[in-house]
Amino acid sequence: MLLGMHDLSVYVTFYLWWCSETIAVVTGGNRGIGFEIAHQLAVHGLTVILTSRDSVIGEEATKVLREGGLNVVFHQLDVLDPSSIKLFSEWTQQTYGGIDILVNNAGINFNIGSENSVEFAQKVVATNYYGTKSMIQDMIPLMKPSASGARIVNVSSRLGRLNGRRNVKELIDRTVSTFLQQVEEGNWAAGGWPQMFTDYSVAKLAVNAYTRLLAKILSSRPEGQKIYINCYCPGWVKTAMTGWAGNISAEDGADTGVWLALLPPDQPVTGKFFAERRRKQVGFPVILQIIVPNHWISISPTKKPRGAYLTGSLLSQRGLIFPPMLLYRSKQRGFLELDLVLGRWVEEHICSMDEQGIKALAHVLDLENPDLWKWLTGQEQPPDAVNLNPVFLAVRDKVMNNLNNHAAPETRAVPGQPWVRGWDDFKKGRDSPISGNQ
Repeated sequence: MLLGMHDLSVYVTFYLWWCSETIAVVTGGNRGIGFEIAHQLAVHGLTVILTSRDSVIGEEATKVLREGGLNVVFHQLDVLDPSSIKLFSEWTQQTYGGIDILVNNAGINFNIGSENSVEFAQKVVATNYYGTKSMIQDMIPLMKPSASGARIVNVSSRLGRLNGRRNVKELIDRTVSTFLQQVEEGNWAAGGWPQMFTDYSVAKLAVNAYTRLLAKILSSRPEGQKIYINCYCPGWVKTAMTGWAGNISAEDGADTGVWLALLPPDQPVTGKFFAERRRKQVGFPVILQIIVPNHWISISPTKKPRGAYLTGSLLSQRGLIFPPMLLYRSKQRGFLELDLVLGRWVEEHICSMDEQGIKALAHVLDLENPDLWKWLTGQEQPPDAVNLNPVFLAVRDKVMNNLNNHAAPETRAVPGQPWVRGWDDFKKGRDSPISGNQ
């Protein structure tokens, strides 16, 4: 059955607990992982308060997101300044009445590569641990009561893994104080501390321990007032903090943090450490529900969506309602050819898709970029399940048509030979090159 705009009222939604009135605070959101976390949360339809110590840079980052149609506001915040935190708390209370999600991303690291200086240990620990701790203490009273529970996500690191160590508040603070004292006395190297990014590792160790401790304390809160707190390692992300030496994009580095912030209320997880959405196989079943009068279906993709989940905010185009995240995922894969071809195809067809079409599209969007591109261009034979997918077949026809009509023979990939791109090398005139750019 084709879902037409003239005969059916169609609503596409997602099994989610948040809405546009859900308030998320992201510290250090002016760049890198923090910016991408704010971006992804806003794409899901939340209202995001992006904070930054530097007002000019923070305002500029917020402007970029708002120009993309996202509901993001800026407020200056220095997590090292108690008066700044107090001012921010008062403004948030007066403006929004509280918050639902806190992402503690603000952090610093002065060591690059193999360096391991503790020259700035006081500032590193103050920002990464005490700043995070201060924000949590001031924001907890602002956490809105809800059946879904409020969320706190601490951006941390594997360098601070606890490995089962006991942790009590006094021990955490005493450990940090001991480290800083030894740094001041110049004998820290003999103290048995981590030998890589020592000050940063100690600070993140404290964050992880404090997360676990606070989870136990908050677990006693009654239903309707629950607060779930977890920490995660984004990985070695290519940002200014790593000297751009990382091997993970900011988009992928932000993914687990956003996932933790939006976990379904029927899967309460708290006091845990995650990396790449994994902690002893704890999962997040993504469920897409298409609601047609008297008819429901559910789709559960086997792989996580790339960089985000389907959003519950609804957009109208050509008189129909559809989830913008399907379109977003088709256009923001980080792979130019797929962004252009797949994104355009989805934009043109999503409003007329029936239930099976949406299922097929979800399957295609879960395929990995390199495999999908090789299958679309005929360099490799796709698996049977993919080869029978109507969305894949339609997009492949579009790609092959581009290749046949516009690519110079020399740029065409031959099955089994090295990958060659070139279908976008249009012959614009009689005298234009025929060999393309590769």
